[in-house]
Amino acid sequence: MRRSLRTWPVSTYLLLLALITAIPVAACAAFLAYHFVAESSQLTKADYEDRLRLMRNAAELRVANIIEDLQVLALSPSLSRQNFAEFREHAIEAVKLIGGVAIVLYAPDGQQVVNTRLELDSHLPKRVAFDVERRAIETGQPQVSGLQRAVVDGQPIVTIAVPVRIGGDIRYALNIGLSTKYLSSLMDEYVSAGMVGSIADANGILLARRPLVDGDDLVGRQTIPEVRAHLGQPSAWWVKAVSRTGVPTYTSMLRSSQSGWSINLAVPREVIDGPLHRTAEWIVALTLLTFALGLALARLLSRRFLAEFADLERYVAGLRSGVLAPKLGTISEVNRMKKVLHHVGSELAGALKQQKALLDEINHRVKNTLGTVQSIARLSRASSNDLDEYAAAFEGRLLALSHAYNLLTENNWVGVSLVSIIKQTLAPYAGPERLEIDGPDILLPPKLALAISAALQELSTNAAKYGAFSVPSGKLQISWTVDETSLVRLCWAEREGPLVRKPTRRGFGTKMITGMFAGEAGWSVNLDFNPGGLRCVMQFWSTERADPDLTLMEAS
Repeated sequence: MRRSLRTWPVSTYLLLLALITAIPVAACAAFLAYHFVAESSQLTKADYEDRLRLMRNAAELRVANIIEDLQVLALSPSLSRQNFAEFREHAIEAVKLIGGVAIVLYAPDGQQVVNTRLELDSHLPKRVAFDVERRAIETGQPQVSGLQRAVVDGQPIVTIAVPVRIGGDIRYALNIGLSTKYLSSLMDEYVSAGMVGSIADANGILLARRPLVDGDDLVGRQTIPEVRAHLGQPSAWWVKAVSRTGVPTYTSMLRSSQSGWSINLAVPREVIDGPLHRTAEWIVALTLLTFALGLALARLLSRRFLAEFADLERYVAGLRSGVLAPKLGTISEVNRMKKVLHHVGSELAGALKQQKALLDEINHRVKNTLGTVQSIARLSRASSNDLDEYAAAFEGRLLALSHAYNLLTENNWVGVSLVSIIKQTLAPYAGPERLEIDGPDILLPPKLALAISAALQELSTNAAKYGAFSVPSGKLQISWTVDETSLVRLCWAEREGPLVRKPTRRGFGTKMITGMFAGEAGWSVNLDFNPGGLRCVMQFWSTERADPDLTLMEAS
């Protein structure tokens, strides 16, 4: 016993269709949206990283310039002459130019010799925290300090020291004190709103920070633990941290090898991750909304379908009592079924009349077929050079006519799909990799289907002998359009074949195609023997307004 197939109502199929169509659209939209937002996030990250590098480079460049200025000042002749009063005047001008707190000249034991903030005859203090200046004297290289306190007033500063050579020997250390506000000004250009920038020394002590926290610049305090964990490293990127105001951030750090300072820049995580999170939330919400809307519309449409089918069912049941004109609804396919049922019912009501009509139709088609065969035989003979060529041409054209009849028979002579005619006609000549077929699927009436099949057969035979199908590289494009008046415009275009030359005489194919399209208003054919490939544009009505079989016989 054959197992019965499980059936589903139309409403279920419509619901499935809504889901099937919505899922790829939603997935594609989600992918594109997330991709664009992720790309934007990457650009934001790249901008952030560039800002940090520029801020580190600006700090290093400023320190390098100050070291050069100090080294020039250390070469002052007044030092070699020990004219400290004159040197002090030069140093005061240098402090103003650089923007520092003071320039101080130290002896190797830490005793101040010149201090631009104190007069020469005043008591100059001896420095206890003398490590930076001592290293400059011992190594002969410039040195940069961490956070220190000024000897005069105790304000927080950083110092840059260079050795002073006199007669080839290092006699002094020359340093300049820079206020922490001076360092903070270096960050103003790079720390935009919402970001946090800071400079910390090798011990993790803050030298500068932007922005301020409740008016406090936090100088002298330890930097946050997340930054301290990476002190001494050349760099650290995208470290998760929490700012002093409680904002979750991504902080990154670059260490200056010149000064040993750590240059930090933090951005709220919301700036980087927020757009991605919000996009994901919107995608989920819109996807659910799309599904809900699709299901609601599918349910609404299913009710309309069910109402139309119920009306069709009532009409079919009413055919028993007589053939009545159907009441048409809003679904064209259901209306077409009603019309077909009405037509069939009318035919069944007059069966002796239908049989006569069928016999007349068969007789007419046989006569047309014999006339077509006669035309093919006569023109094939006229266009052939020998008997073998004649036999091959005649056999090929009869076979094409047979294929067209087979298609019509399979469809009970209701009509044939234009796509089916094209594919069956071209199948012996080229595979799908050499064909490009594009156009709406339309149903041609029997007579027109035979005529179009014959025309395509002639074009295919010509392409196999002389055109695109005669070489392995040749290709063919067939496309067509249908306007609102059912006028079809079909274009045959060959390319990448041998050079095309216009024929010196008209063969069977040319005569048949041009003759077939010459006798009906609005029909036309244009054969263009372009050197790059034959191009044929045919224009005809998709409804049965002419007798193509008769036209073919007349063209012969």
